[in-house]
Order: sequence, then C-alpha cells, then structure tokens
Amino acid sequence: MDSVVVFEVHFSNINRYVTPFIKFLKGKNVAQHYYVVYPAFVEAEKIDKSDADGITFVEVSKLYRLKKRSPTTKSLFFNYSYRLADLYWTYRFKRIGYISFQQQHGMYADFLKRSFFGYFSAIRRKLYYFKYLSFFGLRLKGTIFLYLVNKDFVKSKKINAFLESRKQNLAPVLSNHLLIWGSFWKEWFIENQFYTVDDTFTVIGNPDYHKFIVNNQNSYKEEEVCYIAQTFVEDGRMESEEYMKIIAGLADGLKERLVIKLHPRSQKELFQKVLDNGGALTYDFPVSGTYLGHYSSMLALALNMKAKVFLLEVNNETIPHYFKDTADKVFESIDRLVTSILKNENSNSSTKEISFFFENKEEHPYELIFQAIAKQFQ
Repeated sequence: MDSVVVFEVHFSNINRYVTPFIKFLKGKNVAQHYYVVYPAFVEAEKIDKSDADGITFVEVSKLYRLKKRSPTTKSLFFNYSYRLADLYWTYRFKRIGYISFQQQHGMYADFLKRSFFGYFSAIRRKLYYFKYLSFFGLRLKGTIFLYLVNKDFVKSKKINAFLESRKQNLAPVLSNHLLIWGSFWKEWFIENQFYTVDDTFTVIGNPDYHKFIVNNQNSYKEEEVCYIAQTFVEDGRMESEEYMKIIAGLADGLKERLVIKLHPRSQKELFQKVLDNGGALTYDFPVSGTYLGHYSSMLALALNMKAKVFLLEVNNETIPHYFKDTADKVFESIDRLVTSILKNENSNSSTKEISFFFENKEEHPYELIFQAIAKQFQ
C-alpha cells in the first residue's frame, strides 16, 4: 500500500487515539507513507509530534492537493465518525481513489439535540463547516446536502424516508468499510446512515475494554461513586450553566465520594464544584461501587461490572433502550438520584447483558483493524 491517511478534527483525539493507532500500523508495515491529517481550524501547535518518526502531520487540504495530482487505488483514508468534516473529506479522498475506513468512536443516537451556533462553536470552525456544506450545495449534490443538513439540524424522519429512496446518491460520502463495536451497529448504520446489508462491516469490539479494563490494577472502592462526564457543553448541546447545576447537585450531595471520569475534551472548569466538595477528577476509568451517567458509551464498561449503574435523564434527550433496560435505575431528578445512593436503595435491574451492542473481545481492536485492512487490500 502506498499511503495511510488518518483524519481527525480534535487535537486531543489525535494525541490520545490517532497517533498510537497509526504507530501500530507503521509497526505492521502496512504502507510506505503515514499521515495524520486535520482541518485548518485545529490547534495544530497542541498536537504531540514527539516519538512519531516516519509519521507526517499535515493540514488535510495541503495533503489532498498534493495527492490528487497522482490518484491511487492503493491508499487508505481512515476516520472516526460521520461528522460533516469526516464526510466531506471522505468524499474528496474517495474521488481520487482512496479506500475509506470509518471506525465507530462511541454510542450513536438517531438524532442528537444541537444548538446551531454551538455546533460551529468557534469562528474558524464556522467558516470551514459552512464551506463544507456549500461545497455540496454549489455542485448540485442535493441529496448529499439534504442528508447533511437533516442529520445535524432539521432531524426529520420524513426527510430520512425521502433520502432512503435516493440513498444511491449518498454513496460518495459513505465509507467503504465500517469498524463497529458490536453487531447492533450494523443495523443502526443501515437504518440511520443509509448503508446496505451488502456493505462491509467488521466488529472490532469495545476499545475501552482494552484501554481501561484489561490489565487494570486499580483497587476496587465500593463506596466511591463515579460520574461519567459527557460533552454536552463542548458539543453545543447544553449551556454551561445548565450542566454545572447537574454537577453541583451531585457534588453537594456526594461530596468526597464523588469522582468524575472526564471525557478527553471535557472543560475542567465545569467540575470545580466537585473539587470544592472534596471529590476528584480523572481521565482513567475508576473501579467503583456505583456509576452514574446519561448515555455515554463508557457506561458499557460499568454495565459489564458488578457495580450499580444509575442513569439521569437530562436535556430532553432519549436514553437508548439498551442502557435504560440494563441500568439499575433511571432518574429524572438529581435530588432523587443522590438520595437513592445515600440510602443504598436496591436496584431494579436483573440482567446486564449488552454484548450485542458493546462487545468485549479478547483480541485488541488494533489487531482486528489490521486484519480488516489486509483483507480489503489483498
């Protein structure tokens, strides 16, 4: 293979996930050239390029202009989601002969509530995302344009039904190969992102299982309560004041028992109340007696453990049935949730089997991805 190009839109994800993955592929001698690429709005100065010999870090449009001069069918474009930027660059690289792989990065919902301006967040991101949308509109790619707008903003099932009848026109932005965490997600991509049963899927399992659970030497703390943070604020789906009220309710009620499992993109200042009450913040996955959350994919780890799992409904967002049905209890009130924990109330759940959705595989996901790439390019 000539080149492996891995795309991501957050510098923190590049440091935590992309670079280790591409170093693994380089160790397997998958290709002659390895590139980590990102849009111009990414804070490139925060990308850790140390200990990455033989890997080129470059703004994506610069590499694209170089590569389109010599189209190839022996190169791979790899990305982590179906975000607007991912789909735009999937379209561009597929047009010059790249095979596209997409890896599932977490739990997906049919539609997520977003603030229009929050979605674009910063001025540079706004300009680039408008550019991506305009690209398809100006080229009369009406079906693709409608899909992108409906996916993130309009969220109409009627439009989805219309797109289903024209889904052959969406093929240019869809990946050639999808890497998913459990068998359920094949059905989800077919029903929600217009893939077909004939498309190529590989179940690689839940990568968090190997990152946090396998060979985890952390001691079990039965009295500890771990809240799994989500990027409601960072993704523009909730105002910071509203989210901080949730955190304050947990911190004031649970005090030093509370530890926050931060998301890699969490704004730490949102959780100051936890520290003020004697709690803790961590990027690791603590082995706790009780876990709290909303619908983060990290809950899959908790549900596979001998711990209580409580969910809190917020933001008028729907908790997926596979979490709701397997959690010990689901609450609408923070006060009621805290009271239940403090009184050590019994749970309602009798089973916590969710492997159909989030499978724990003994083989590391990187190895399974390598096998899938080798098969695709053989």
